[in-house]
Amino acid sequence: MKHQQKVALLRRQYSKLLVILFILGLSSCDFTSGLNQDILTAQKYVDKQEFGKAVELYERVIKKNPSKIIKTKINYQLAEIYYLYLDEQVKALKYYQFIVDNVDDPLWQVKSLEKIADINFNFAKNFKQSIKAYQILMQFKPRLKDYDYYYLRVGESYFEMGKYQKAREIFNQILSQPTNPHYIEAFNQMGLIEFYNKNWDKAVEFWMEYLKRERRKDQIIKVKFLIANAYESNEKLKEAYNIYYSLLPVYPNPEVLNARLKSLYARRVARKR
Repeated sequence: MKHQQKVALLRRQYSKLLVILFILGLSSCDFTSGLNQDILTAQKYVDKQEFGKAVELYERVIKKNPSKIIKTKINYQLAEIYYLYLDEQVKALKYYQFIVDNVDDPLWQVKSLEKIADINFNFAKNFKQSIKAYQILMQFKPRLKDYDYYYLRVGESYFEMGKYQKAREIFNQILSQPTNPHYIEAFNQMGLIEFYNKNWDKAVEFWMEYLKRERRKDQIIKVKFLIANAYESNEKLKEAYNIYYSLLPVYPNPEVLNARLKSLYARRVARKR
């Protein structure tokens, strides 16, 4: 199982645990029998994967102005439904933000901020907000176990915003820490920065260092393609041709490689005339 799939599975398992805690927490609250019935019915909809009906019912419960603890737990449930099951992650933002604004428990604060940061980075593409959320997470004391990951994400967010100098400062800081869990990825990110700044030789230099350390085959293929692209952009046609050719047996879209090879061959022939 790929790393991303494992992470997704663990997140879903964790979220299911939170749902159980959510239900147990609600069962201990004092609320009217009608409100109780609505919540239990909504949870049954969730169990049957009728998420649209669950959302509609939970929203009706919130409009009845229940106690703060019930409202908070329902907001978290709605956030999880949008994030995990309805594939409408951006809609989950306001519900996670409600948790951040209304719950003092560090566990709920951290998990909600992580989701806010992730949604803004991966789905809303609102990198200014992803930086804000990750920086709040980095301020928790004692330092959270994923601090280094948050720092990496801040750098990646600056990169996506086109603020290459700020991104470069962060990745250089990571490269000064060989024990940092994202040390290897920092070489890749530095290569991307130099590539987008059209510093082709410098980009290749960073990516070569990355390839010395990376073991994931899909990432190796991806970065080799980028190296070939950098060579091609830098008019090093022979080097580019050789790398593209070497990728033919493993690249997921050989048609793209064949088109590149054909173009490079024509350019090399034209040079010799």
